[in-house]
Amino acid sequence: MSVDTVRTQTVTDPVTRNRVGLVAVLFSATSLIAVGGGLLWPEPAAGGDTYAYSDIQPDRAMWWGLLLALSSMLVLNVPAQALLTTFLVRRRGARWATVGGVMMWIGTALYATGVAGWAAAYYFATAPGVDAGLIEKINDDWAHLFVPLMIGSLLVALGTVVQVVGLWRSRAVPRWIPLLWLTIVATFVVPGNGIAGLATAVPMTAAALGTSYYAWRRAGQ
Repeated sequence: MSVDTVRTQTVTDPVTRNRVGLVAVLFSATSLIAVGGGLLWPEPAAGGDTYAYSDIQPDRAMWWGLLLALSSMLVLNVPAQALLTTFLVRRRGARWATVGGVMMWIGTALYATGVAGWAAAYYFATAPGVDAGLIEKINDDWAHLFVPLMIGSLLVALGTVVQVVGLWRSRAVPRWIPLLWLTIVATFVVPGNGIAGLATAVPMTAAALGTSYYAWRRAGQ
């Protein structure tokens, strides 16, 4: 099936192309790393969404590092996606891409803040000499622990869907790319880690690689 892409009469300068290429590489790399991270991410021993003292305490420094890495990768990955999409969608659908990108940036700030707070709470609650029951009290106060993270992830997902509308209307990429991006909606019902997480991780990573390629190609026109 042929792809009807919108072409402009302007020629992108080499500096801009290099910058777009750098963002595309960063976006692709963090997307691929996220797939591996999801496969290796440990589940709570007792099940559920929160971790017990026994899950965290033996490797508290590792957990702090993992959550910090997750937060940092998100700050790199999602804004890169928003930037590449707004770069691709220049005319028809540009408003959708811009609004979606703003939502994603705000969502990223909230999500990263939430994950950083989660990391700090678990790290200090499992310090030597601290009551082992403290982490359970923290988990019970799920609103303060997870609401910023939940709102952030919702804004990122909604922003992605809004940008999908812009991508679809612009015809700047093949249709399979915006369709695969819509699998982000399923992340609210499909676990993000383990083998089950591949159901959403693989399509979204394919969409990320496709978006990166077409943004880089567009920068060369």
